[in-house]
Amino acid sequence: MSKRHRADEAHETLKAGAEHSAHVEGTPRLPVTAEALLDMRAPMDAQISPDGARVAFTLFQRPPDQQKAQASVWIVETSGQGINQARPISPAGAESYAARWSPDGRWLAFISMRNTDGADEAKREKRDVSHKPQVFIMPAPGKAEGKPWRVSALPNGVGDISWSPDSRRLAFTSLEGPEPSRDPIVVAPSRHRRLWTVYLDTEGHALGQPQPVTPDNLTVWEYAWAPDGKTFAVYYSVGPDETDWYRGLVGSASADGGAVRELAQPQGQAGALTWSLDGARVAYVSGEWSDRGLVGGDVFVVDASGGKPHNLTPGIGFSPSWLRWTSDGAYLLYAGWDGLGNQVGVLREADGALTPLSEDFLIGERAWPRLSLSADGRLCAVTHSSATQPTEITLGTFTLNESGLPTGLAWRRLTRLNPIQEETLAVVPSQAMRYEGADGWPIDALYTPPLRMKGGKTPDEPPPLLVLVHGGPTSAFRDEWGGFVTQVYAAAGYATLRVNVRGSMGRGVAFANAVLGDMGGKDFEDLMRGVEQVIARGLADPKRMGIFGWSYGGFMTAWAISQTTRFKAAVMGAGIADFHSFHAQTNIRDWDMRFLAANPVEQPDVYRARSAITYAHRLVTPTLIIHGEQDACVPVNQAYALYYALRERAVPTELVVYPREGHGFAEHDHQLDWIRRMMAWFKQYV
Repeated sequence: MSKRHRADEAHETLKAGAEHSAHVEGTPRLPVTAEALLDMRAPMDAQISPDGARVAFTLFQRPPDQQKAQASVWIVETSGQGINQARPISPAGAESYAARWSPDGRWLAFISMRNTDGADEAKREKRDVSHKPQVFIMPAPGKAEGKPWRVSALPNGVGDISWSPDSRRLAFTSLEGPEPSRDPIVVAPSRHRRLWTVYLDTEGHALGQPQPVTPDNLTVWEYAWAPDGKTFAVYYSVGPDETDWYRGLVGSASADGGAVRELAQPQGQAGALTWSLDGARVAYVSGEWSDRGLVGGDVFVVDASGGKPHNLTPGIGFSPSWLRWTSDGAYLLYAGWDGLGNQVGVLREADGALTPLSEDFLIGERAWPRLSLSADGRLCAVTHSSATQPTEITLGTFTLNESGLPTGLAWRRLTRLNPIQEETLAVVPSQAMRYEGADGWPIDALYTPPLRMKGGKTPDEPPPLLVLVHGGPTSAFRDEWGGFVTQVYAAAGYATLRVNVRGSMGRGVAFANAVLGDMGGKDFEDLMRGVEQVIARGLADPKRMGIFGWSYGGFMTAWAISQTTRFKAAVMGAGIADFHSFHAQTNIRDWDMRFLAANPVEQPDVYRARSAITYAHRLVTPTLIIHGEQDACVPVNQAYALYYALRERAVPTELVVYPREGHGFAEHDHQLDWIRRMMAWFKQYV
């Protein structure tokens, strides 16, 4: 059955499915609470060993006596047919993450903030590196035993580690120059991020000091080793600030150091860099993206010697996000966003022909669907979540033809990291729906009905509806377990609508780019048409609706209450209310200029026209505003602007600013507090 047919079929059964699926059958289960979700362990960054025998991954979990989740490196065997026991391998009491196997299978490197064998050395060098992340190496679990040792001592720490193909070197990035003073705060350009390497001896210990690869006047955002280990492909920028990422270039640099040579100027940004097996070409994904780390767009290939990049995927209807050349050198294995899910397949370089291998199977963390491959290309490791399963480590097994080309893909769950939540919480399944948005474009959405415990009375009236808008807009809702706060809403008696409006990932570049120059335009129309759809189907009470969003979703929340009175309550999280003052204080000034397709000096009318604050005289919706005091992306002045606009019109409002928090909250009590406040706000006004 085709994906489109499945979606259309779901439309006809949406109401019936919603009414049935909300019942909790079998063993009594408990409604989902914010506390239960915040206590869950989160696996990320699955990395399979070269021989495919083990998967290392980073596990985030909060110690009971601490506010923030800590990262540690865990490992799970791939043998057998069922679920295996995962175990930690990084030292207790240390923040450890980003595990990477050496290609020869002897070593496992990871990043850790520890101070052990290098403490005396650090004192001799008159610099303390104990509180900075450094590279550690240990014998590969299953190959040998031994404690990890440190191979870097850079004063600013390291990030983004990667082994050379011959396992003799490790590459990583590090900030350049001393850390700026915080008293006083001097506003100046950021520090450049350079690429470094360190040589290793046959026992995995550092040979000499790490050496810089790129000049100190460029910032490297992403890189990839060439197959011969002599060159890097890099995505870099001349400027060091976060906003300079939007204007990056694809280039190459000698692994021994020197100038960076430009290979391509993407129209947007680039990521997922990978080399052809013969080292003659570089492939990458490019699109116009709202956030660094979010990847999805078209696949381009450029000669390693330079030239015009070739787009292999013009007009496709999904969003590739990760690439690797197959063993025959004629195809690229890809993973990507596809509607409400993900897709894995192969792409023929010669003509752009696509062959999906896996569809509707969610892979990768929320920001980046990707795979980790074994050396022979037969196995892969991913993180996977579904409507009924929290995120777990999952093994993929490819079927290969005679030339080694993947022709099929089967999945097997490896871990069981949150058994209590999985087996005791009453999770309400969501229903996929597709409807006609602005310009007749098909729009995908998820409708989640409220929880009805077994034996509960079926309500005579449609439930109240909460509309949830994702951030970005370069992102997408997927039908994953928990659905952020969706299940908390369901447990409290609300239905939820999550819409992938234009600008979202998963429908191709044209769909993603349709929001450029039109934020608050047809994306808002897409959203409201979804609201009308669920009302028309009897799935929501039109007189009891609220809206919530974070970041871009926060902008859409503020925009919604300035354009309509349909919502009885709103909650804006880290949202934009005034684009002029946003541009003046944000660390991503290029974002608003690219996504508004305007310059605040030359086209101030555009900035005013797309700011909710311009329409403050229309505001009547009770609004809770949530913001982090240290948010550099969306400065807290945006929260104050909307708050006082509401107060001056005597509209019920509350502003809650959380100290020490940035664009995303890290402290447990803060996360719990804002969710509780949000639920109380909707209870009072919806």
